[in-house]
Amino acid sequence: MLKSLWRAGAAKNAIFLADYAINPLGVKSDAAIADVVESWLAQAAAVSDTLVIACNTLSIRYRQLFGSATAPEGLSRIISMADCFEAMVRAEAEQLAGKNVLIIGTEFTASQVLYAEIVESACTDASVHTVAATDLERKIARFESWGGAADSSLTAELGQAIERTDVAVLACTCFPMISDDLEALFPGVLFLDPGAYCAGLVPAHDETNNKTLSISVTGEEISRARVTEFAESYLGVKTCCT
Repeated sequence: MLKSLWRAGAAKNAIFLADYAINPLGVKSDAAIADVVESWLAQAAAVSDTLVIACNTLSIRYRQLFGSATAPEGLSRIISMADCFEAMVRAEAEQLAGKNVLIIGTEFTASQVLYAEIVESACTDASVHTVAATDLERKIARFESWGGAADSSLTAELGQAIERTDVAVLACTCFPMISDDLEALFPGVLFLDPGAYCAGLVPAHDETNNKTLSISVTGEEISRARVTEFAESYLGVKTCCT
């Protein structure tokens, strides 16, 4: 999502929370996920005027808790992956029409109806299915080596679901990190990343040069140095402020 914002000149400085203390979130209870929503809102309000919820699980839970209400006190704008998903469906409605659409997410995301309802409301003739890929999310989020078709995280259920679809939506923020591999494995499938549509939801800024990125990491799973190394490579920035 940040790459989308920076490419479009829609953001300058960013504070990135890599919240490993709660990952994998998609297998936790509704109440536990709601607690994390409240925690992120409070943390964001203390340091910024805008919160981007770059997590599908939290985005869906946030929508359930707050609907389309204005941002809570202390924040002027909240953009969630659910908002990006809606923007994606509006932009790609013609490609989704009449197609088999697969939503790949965590266990929580796959169990919810929000994304399917968004697609079906815009494309009444689309057939929407969901599949959970929590193990794949966990592996990618921890920068573990992914073995492609032979990897255990690409379960038979997940592989068969992708093979049977026309359009696969990468409804987990981590999945675009291996989108090239997925496209090579399943050349007949169109893969869409909702996060790529984030920039269209944020007003452009005149001064977006000299971008800075501050990184905060919770938990003991991954070091801040490893997250910073990845961010510098993936975003194409020379330095990250940590």
